[in-house]
Amino acid sequence: MARKQPARAARAAPAVEFERSFPARPAAADAVLREVLQSLRQSRCPCGDLDEVRLALREALNNALKHGSQLDPEKKVQVRWRCDTRDGFSITVRDEGGGFDPMEVPDPTLPENLERFSGRGLYMIQGLMDHVEFRDHGREIHMRRRPRRR
Repeated sequence: MARKQPARAARAAPAVEFERSFPARPAAADAVLREVLQSLRQSRCPCGDLDEVRLALREALNNALKHGSQLDPEKKVQVRWRCDTRDGFSITVRDEGGGFDPMEVPDPTLPENLERFSGRGLYMIQGLMDHVEFRDHGREIHMRRRPRRR
């Protein structure tokens, strides 16, 4: 009589990690955004809706370019991302700007701020990602999404 073999635990896919540094230019940021999204597709990262990830990352990159680096191509923006099936997707965007206090950014949902254009990007990032943290006086934003299905 044949013995039943015990079920083997599925091996988790290896983590995918990348790091890029680029001049604070919109074209360079666009290229990195495409690279991040392509790596998430290829690795089948369980980060959920890629359009949500794209929007959050686009806002973080725009803030690093415009507010942090003042669109100065002599300044660098660094992006570091990681994905694995257990922890999901995490990404850090860092600029060489003077920083800011995220607590001083006006809440765009308050009646007195509804007509203002600025300040909405951070609000959107916080709604799209599961965890958002600012470090080094606002020069660095850490964003994370727990694993989820697409």
